[in-house]
Amino acid sequence: MKVLLLLALLCLPGAVLADVIFAEGVASSAGRSITEARRDALEDALWNASAQLGITVRGRSQVGEAAVIQDDTRLDTAARISRYDIVGEWQEGDIYHVRIRVDAAQALCGDPDARMGAVHFPLLQPHQQLTSSLNGIEPGVPNEILHRLSIRTGTPPRRAEHRRLLEPLNGLPNPHAPEIRERARRLAQEMEVNYLLAGVIIDIGYENVGLIRNTYLRRSEVEIYVFAGDTGELLLQRRAAREAKGDVLYPTPVAFGSRRFYESRYGEAFDWVLDRLSQEISGLLACPPGDRAFD
Repeated sequence: MKVLLLLALLCLPGAVLADVIFAEGVASSAGRSITEARRDALEDALWNASAQLGITVRGRSQVGEAAVIQDDTRLDTAARISRYDIVGEWQEGDIYHVRIRVDAAQALCGDPDARMGAVHFPLLQPHQQLTSSLNGIEPGVPNEILHRLSIRTGTPPRRAEHRRLLEPLNGLPNPHAPEIRERARRLAQEMEVNYLLAGVIIDIGYENVGLIRNTYLRRSEVEIYVFAGDTGELLLQRRAAREAKGDVLYPTPVAFGSRRFYESRYGEAFDWVLDRLSQEISGLLACPPGDRAFD
């Protein structure tokens, strides 16, 4: 006779009382770029850190003649990690490791219904597109940020809408302007999201800094704006920039966000910028205004 055992909701508390949590994640790098392996290892580390804050076990087992003949168990992490620091990363053979440090308090608040939409990011200096050799940068930047955000927060992945909120014709726009606020509200309503991400690609230009032979320095600089979907109010404005020297020009056009792009020095610099900005947004979603009990 088979006995059916149901394990409904069993919570296993982890290091909930700790102020700081350390977690490590791993991913295979065999046949993949370091950037891809690093992303997966980081996702694994975030899951492991979340698990330390508490795990819900849902499952059912069938037991027959003192032996388990079927075991279907699923672990659901109870916390979403937003703010964290990478304290170490290294590669051993075909395995890439990432170790992170997390402030436990940041996982105790959040917006479980967060829906983040995005629009294309225009170039502040459109002429840079002609010499950049980067294809698809205006939709590529918000799409890459949304991808990172979905990994950090568990929000459903989205693609940037083929629309623009900002037109930097005479310098950077004023995100507090009433007309921008109203347009942000309308766009968010049409897209059925409660947060709208917009931004401007400040600089993707380069300069020759070599004395004997050609050596180029190139800048990746982006400014983002996050608006409340219901009111159009500006909730977050951040800018991130990084420079790269060496492998920053492309003899033939390259797709922004592609493997070839991220394997270049310039792609590595831009990767840091996108990570930084997505971290700022995930921090906002973790403790949105009105829910910042630990500020």
